[in-house]
Amino acid sequence: DLFSRVWCVAEMVTAHHENLPQNVCLLWKRALDANTGDLGVYLKLATISVENCSAARAEDREEILQNIRETWGVAEFDAKLQATIFGPRGLLAKDLVGFDVIFSAARAALRIEAARRGYRGDPLPSGNRLPI
Repeated sequence: DLFSRVWCVAEMVTAHHENLPQNVCLLWKRALDANTGDLGVYLKLATISVENCSAARAEDREEILQNIRETWGVAEFDAKLQATIFGPRGLLAKDLVGFDVIFSAARAALRIEAARRGYRGDPLPSGNRLPI
């Protein structure tokens, strides 16, 4: 999965930051359709953090994460990752028309849930739907 690999998201964010053109090809756009009632894919992308990404080798993952920590910090990198995916120049900007309202609602719900749980690093409840 492209968005779960630490080196993939690092490359995407770097390319976006450097204004390099990028495209993404979706095999199944229905997964991003707000009318399906299942926002699992969208929520995964909206709440992705580089710290939860993996690599084939643990030392590669740690080296990439250390570079991110030294260059931007994880919080800033994660914000850049969201812009890379959903921003006006984002990879999915054309595919997610109308998701700005859902995105705002999802982020607000996640912040509330994180505050309720005392934020232990995993603000999402288990499952792939928001408890709204």
